[in-house]
Amino acid sequence: MPPEDPTDDERPTSALQSPEEYLGDLCGRHQIVLLGDQVGVRQHLGFLASALAELAEGGVENLAWEFTNSRRQAELDALIEAPEWDRRACADLFVDLLGAGFGYQEYADVLYAVWKHNEAERRRDDDRRPLRVIALGLPTYVEDPDLLDGRSAAELGLRNWSLGGHYRDMSAFHAASVLTTEVLRRGERALVYMSVAATTTGLVEWVDGSPTTSAGNLLWRWMADGCRRVVFHGTVADTAATERVEELISRSPEGRGDTDIRFGLDLAASTLGSVAMTEVHGSVDGADTSLRLREVADGYVYLGPRAEWAPCTLIDDLITDENFASAEARYRALDPRPEPYTRDELDEVRRSGQQELSGAWPPLPEPPEEPKRRFARFRKGDQ
Repeated sequence: MPPEDPTDDERPTSALQSPEEYLGDLCGRHQIVLLGDQVGVRQHLGFLASALAELAEGGVENLAWEFTNSRRQAELDALIEAPEWDRRACADLFVDLLGAGFGYQEYADVLYAVWKHNEAERRRDDDRRPLRVIALGLPTYVEDPDLLDGRSAAELGLRNWSLGGHYRDMSAFHAASVLTTEVLRRGERALVYMSVAATTTGLVEWVDGSPTTSAGNLLWRWMADGCRRVVFHGTVADTAATERVEELISRSPEGRGDTDIRFGLDLAASTLGSVAMTEVHGSVDGADTSLRLREVADGYVYLGPRAEWAPCTLIDDLITDENFASAEARYRALDPRPEPYTRDELDEVRRSGQQELSGAWPPLPEPPEEPKRRFARFRKGDQ
């Protein structure tokens, strides 16, 4: 007789940690964990929202992100600590972030998940400290079109007149300063969710021949092992590396036949860490050298193949009579014209931006070409 199938208890178990377990463990060992992502990936934000309660149970006290401007921290605190959820106040925070050009439901869902966790904790134990969201955003351009004399704020290279210097550098120093004040000097821990370019630590990336500065660079130079960088699969702009990682996963014991595999792991001790990077350019410890994935990030979260990414959805009724004037002026600073934009035009801007989200993501690997069919040629009389 053929052997019976083993029961679930007898099946071999994987040594891989779930993404939630991995991040929770990492946050328990390091004061700052930087989680790098591309903007607008629906699955990643859904994961973050669902994982927050487990991370908080593991000791994470703060979620820091760049998707709320720091000038709205008091309103963000009030939203998260309110006895009832205020959907309108939440949406207004995203109007402030980038005017009409940003406002995706999945980001709002993350804030709702924090509020829901805190509400449950209040019901269970009034002495528990609520999970806090720390705003790291910095306005990227002059917001008053009357100050621009008909020019576009974007044409000014995203330079903030009140601060001077390039926006990317200034935003890096701003985020590092806020984290120092709100987290490090208080002896607390934080999961820091930012765009992948802002989370580089030991790696200094080069763009157009010049080295860049990120919030992760600044924190790592100060904290070293106290700071760790984790990236979602597919977020680092290296198509060949993404393809190679998926190939290795499909050949692994856990990946064979399992289309729903998901995990988090340290790259230093993993085969994935040896994957060569061919499209990421930068230096580590001052040396410009060929890079492998373990030199680009410390940890890796895999939720599924890159091809499964889906863009976020728009927040309904983001633009209202109350915030229209502010949102319109801020958009006109980016795309100037003499007459104001209408509400319908701003709604169209939002829809167009949502449709273009996936175009800003790292490209998918090209599918292999089908081999050309060859037909034998017969000469007359060969038969």
